[in-house]
This record gives sequence, structure tokens and C-alpha cells, in this order.
Amino acid sequence: MMVCSRRSGMKIEQIRIKNFKALRDITLRDLPNLAVFLGANGTGKTTLFDVFSFLQDCLLHNVRAAVAKRGGFRELRTRDETGDIEFGLKFRTDRSSPLITYELHIRDQKGAVEISRERLQYRRGQYGQPWRFLDFAFGQGTAITNEADYETEGAEDQREEQKLQSPDILALKGLGQFERFRAAAAFRELIERWHVSDLRIHGARAPLEAGYAEHLNTSGENLALVTQYLFQNHQDRFQKILDRMKERVPGITNVQATQTEDGRIVLRFSD
Repeated sequence: MMVCSRRSGMKIEQIRIKNFKALRDITLRDLPNLAVFLGANGTGKTTLFDVFSFLQDCLLHNVRAAVAKRGGFRELRTRDETGDIEFGLKFRTDRSSPLITYELHIRDQKGAVEISRERLQYRRGQYGQPWRFLDFAFGQGTAITNEADYETEGAEDQREEQKLQSPDILALKGLGQFERFRAAAAFRELIERWHVSDLRIHGARAPLEAGYAEHLNTSGENLALVTQYLFQNHQDRFQKILDRMKERVPGITNVQATQTEDGRIVLRFSD
């Protein structure tokens, strides 16, 4: 399983998940650029990556649709728990930017899925009062209108009331369309553009008919097509992948790629 963002410079540094399937309450801190998660079956590895798909579904559609896609709120919330499903992400838009925090809480109100809290904020310095660029609950809340004054010493936030069409729509989805809400727009773009692929080795082994693919799909079944694309269009990157395979896979001393008459790419390993 892999998650990547096509937006350069932005980096997620911390994730908190509560009452989401097998993840009762976990926090992952100091996330590196590349993280590998190991664990026995049923410990929540796949659930962890589904968090990214879930948030993307919430943004592209709405929370109700994202929950229904996964069997409903009762199936999604951790067994025997009664509280909200909660997510918290901390990220930077670039290396020099302050740490931005996004919180999302979801609950079921008599069969209707609603957003009980949605906040986007970051703090001035280590001890400064946080600026809540978005602060919404149940479809209404406030948004900062003078975000450009954030860096100005002594500036105070100015807010305006906003109301969404429905309590299951992310404020991030609507306000993130406007340039003046820069923090919301940056995080909306991050969620929209990250790519989640659940690579299943048996699916990747299946031969495919001729086609074209630049990125892995969500199941990884088009791995052969992506390999062919890299081989034909990005030889330098393709060679770097082969070199890394020699470094990472025990016993492998050489990897060579050859193209067959029907256009497929065959990798030959020497051990």
C-alpha cells in the first residue's frame, strides 16, 4: 500500500485517528518522507491507508457518501465505542511554513451522518494564540477573512459567518475554492491530489492487454503498463528503480530489462 501527493513541498507530519474501524485511538508523530508499516493481519494497516481514501471521498463527494461507501456509520466506528469518529492531521505547506492543524469529527444523529467539528488552524510561534481559519460544526461556523494579515505583528483575526448547504459537507470543500482562503485551498489541493494505491501482488501479476498508464491505479493491477511507460519515456528514472532493487532485495546482484516483440517489459534477475 502506498500514499503519495503530487503537490511538491507539502508534508504531513502527524496523524491522529480515533474510533475508525480497528483504530481505536492512535497518533503517528514525526512522519518521515517514506514510512513502512509492519504488523500482523487485522492490526489496522489497511485501515490506516483507508483514512486517506476516506478523507478524499469526503471532499470529492460528502461525508454521508463516504460513510455509506464503507457500510454505514455502525460498521465504520470502532466496535463498542460511542463517541465521534475523529481525525487530526498536522502538515506544512513547505519547509518554512508554520505547522497547520486540521481536525474533523463525524457523528451519527439518529441515522443522519453529520460533521460535529471541522477546524483548520495554525499557531503564531511556539506559544502564540492559534488562528482558526475555519471553525465549523453541523453545517455552520466562521472563516477568517484577513488571512493575509497573519504575518503582521499585532494583527487580529477578522471573521465572517458562513452556512453550508448541508451538515455533511466539508467547509474545506467550499471555502477552499477561493484564493483568499489560502490555508484551506492548500489543504483541499493536498487531499484532492494525493494518490492511494493498494497494491495486491496477485493482481499485479496478471498479464494485461496493450494500454497506457502513467500512475498506478488504486489496486495496482496496471503495474505492467506503468513499468512499460517508465521504460519507454523515463529511462533515467527506470534505471534508478532497478539500481534500488539491487540494493534492497537480498541476494540480487543484477537486474536487466528487455522488451519483447509484443512490447512487454521483462525483468531478468541474477542472484
